[in-house]
Amino acid sequence: MFVFLMRLQGVYLILALSVDDAKGICGMSHQDEETAEQDLEVILDAVNQGVTLKEIHGISDEQMDGLYSLAYDFYNQGRLDEAEKFFRFLCIYDFYCVDFLMGLAAVYQLKEMYQKAADIYAIAFAQGDADYRPMLYSGQCQLAMGKSGKAKQCFKVVVEQSDDDALKAKAQAYLTALQRSRTSGSK
Repeated sequence: MFVFLMRLQGVYLILALSVDDAKGICGMSHQDEETAEQDLEVILDAVNQGVTLKEIHGISDEQMDGLYSLAYDFYNQGRLDEAEKFFRFLCIYDFYCVDFLMGLAAVYQLKEMYQKAADIYAIAFAQGDADYRPMLYSGQCQLAMGKSGKAKQCFKVVVEQSDDDALKAKAQAYLTALQRSRTSGSK
């Protein structure tokens, strides 16, 4: 597998190709193949040490903010496929940014890909600093998948640990609705 970095209108893109595809497209010689493999090893070593691809390739915060703005606009316009592509790119290049993770998870949630959304919300929660929004949204996804027990756990965490009163009120509303549903279902 070869990974190529391409710059298109000020935006860097990663292309992942099989060895045969890369050779065919680029007319790559054996020596070029070895160089590409060495470059990939350097990138992977840096990533393993906690360096983001954004830092490796010198992409500025302003460029990332511009891409985030585009992704957010696509999301707000309901153009979820385009938003997903941009948020995935942003997450790949800076996997420490909670906003990028939250954006991608929100896209998956709207596309009814609830398990993917819940998984990414879990990462966002782990990376966030006392931000319980991902936990609330993960609870919504669990509920949509019919996993009311897991949803209840998520909502309880928000109610018990969040300092955000509005968020706690939303989580409590879900808990109350779940309780009512359970009691009306047992009658």
